Amino acid sequence: VAAFSKSQAEVIQEWVERLRREHPEAEAFFSAHQYEPFFVKNLENVQGDERDVIFISVGYGRDRFGKVAMRFGPLNQTGGERRLNVLITRSRIRCEVFTNITADDIRVGPDSPRGLVALKRFLGFAQTGELDIPQETGREPDSPFEVAVRDELVKLGHEVVPQVGAAGFFIDLAIVDPRAPGRFLLAVECDGATYHSARSARDRDRTRQAVLEGLGWKFHRIWSTDWFRN
Repeated sequence: VAAFSKSQAEVIQEWVERLRREHPEAEAFFSAHQYEPFFVKNLENVQGDERDVIFISVGYGRDRFGKVAMRFGPLNQTGGERRLNVLITRSRIRCEVFTNITADDIRVGPDSPRGLVALKRFLGFAQTGELDIPQETGREPDSPFEVAVRDELVKLGHEVVPQVGAAGFFIDLAIVDPRAPGRFLLAVECDGATYHSARSARDRDRTRQAVLEGLGWKFHRIWSTDWFRN
């Protein structure tokens, strides 16, 4: 078992020791592996150990208001992504992840620590088997048309992020899920600069949409002529 924090590892270790005392029939499992015994370690000291299966316990969660603070200890520091890399590569065959938050609970932007971005991608992959996680880029809309659409969506009460990156594409406008700020409800594509710069009609009209929908996006396209007419 690999836990994210020392205190969490200590709690798990106490639980395991109590289990072994209360259920002596389980002792055969713990003593059967002479050279690779069962262990409980945290993110700081798991380096160097490998096992066929590693259970990863993510000890971060929501506060009493239901919010997830973007404070993830060592992962927020310089080199945090390397710590996470060490943790998730301790298993030869399989990782089992236990967590009460998902990738959707983690919101990342262009200035987010690399460790935080890596954690979001890892949790997303553990849940879905897909590595592409949409990220806010901090870029501005590409055209006045996109600005106009964004402003109208904001008037309707939505939080809108322009130029979200996913699978090498930049989605014109993405509507944030208010219940999970790291998740987007809808990809809104406008026939603006990105649309007109595509090499072919197939790229414009089919390929981008197919790729995004394949990644789980709900997709909506707004045509400028329709927009200005109504």
